Amino acid sequence: MATHQFALTIADWNKRLGLRVLLSLSVVLIFILSLASLLAGAQEKQASPSLREAPAKVLILPPEVVFENFGGDSFRSALTNAANINLSMRKYTVITPDNLQDSNAIEWLKQLQPLSSRLARGAINDEAKQIFNHLATLPEEYLIFVQYMIVRTHPSGEFSDSSSGVTLMSSMSSTLLQAALISTRTGQIVWKNEVLKWELYPGANSPKFSKSLHHLYSTLGTKGGR
Repeated sequence: MATHQFALTIADWNKRLGLRVLLSLSVVLIFILSLASLLAGAQEKQASPSLREAPAKVLILPPEVVFENFGGDSFRSALTNAANINLSMRKYTVITPDNLQDSNAIEWLKQLQPLSSRLARGAINDEAKQIFNHLATLPEEYLIFVQYMIVRTHPSGEFSDSSSGVTLMSSMSSTLLQAALISTRTGQIVWKNEVLKWELYPGANSPKFSKSLHHLYSTLGTKGGR
């Protein structure tokens, strides 16, 4: 009887010991998994800053707007507002040129403004190259955003159809929108686009003008950080 009880005691002890060992192993496994998860999270946090692309900083120059027969102040404001909205939506950091701490850089940017009609179509002449050489010395790289709009107003025109010999009448009024992003570090065109419409817009708030602006920015990609 005593031997039987002793055997039961040993079996019970072995069973309890096995459960304790299993429990201990489970605790150790959970600890190891938790530690691995924490280490992975820490490595991800350390890697994230280096993987993120810093938001590109954009300096918007005042748009050049040319109307042959009337003024276009309202369109200048509309173009500037559209630039701010569309660039910000695409995660660019928009900076007013006057907010730069470098007075020389502000002066160089002012010298670029008369060249907007060339720059907006991607034509960088020698004068612009010299200015960008100065801007390349800035401690940070910026993107210069330039805009050009020209409205030609002619009531009508006529031309001959060579195939039929018939003289046709056609409206000759047109509106051209051009915009470009240029790197201060390289002086190279980063992005440019243009929209040409053989019509006039009734106003800067007209749906047709808004649609043209949408087309102008439709090819501009996102350049901000995550």
